[in-house]
Amino acid sequence: MIEKKLLTVAGVAGILACGACFLPPLPHKKAPLPPALASVHRITIQVEDGTTGNLFDPLIMSNATASNFNELWRDFPVRADAVNAGESSDAALRITVHRKTVSCKAESKDNLFCSYEMIISVTLTAADGTILKSRQQESSKFGLWYHGDSLKENLNANPFRQQASYSLATTAGEILFY
Repeated sequence: MIEKKLLTVAGVAGILACGACFLPPLPHKKAPLPPALASVHRITIQVEDGTTGNLFDPLIMSNATASNFNELWRDFPVRADAVNAGESSDAALRITVHRKTVSCKAESKDNLFCSYEMIISVTLTAADGTILKSRQQESSKFGLWYHGDSLKENLNANPFRQQASYSLATTAGEILFY
């Protein structure tokens, strides 16, 4: 009799365990948008270098920032394209870099760590010209290690663009969504 009860309990436990393992995952709910962005689903990102001595190519930086924006903020129902994508959008996000500073510290003969700060303005404008969000004098920071190469050669290298666009996408998303 006890054997039957144990067998029944083990069978029920097994069925529940297997049933719970094979259930489909619960649907993932997207994060809610702030009220000003309720009608925005697709934005066009344009990054501009408003300083002397252009540090980056605006078109390449716009593409990289849009890509990073989509990856970083995938839980929000807003998708981004670069300004040259040619797709229609609900709003345009203009990121203007007003000032860039860099400070470097040599860790050894061949290793250099540089901290970058970009002071930016972020403006989100609806298709009808209404300004939905605007922030001025925001700081966007990142750092890079350089190994044996000169700093000037590395400013146009892919790691710099990746880190700068990631930093811009992070700062812009924080401004838009929070």
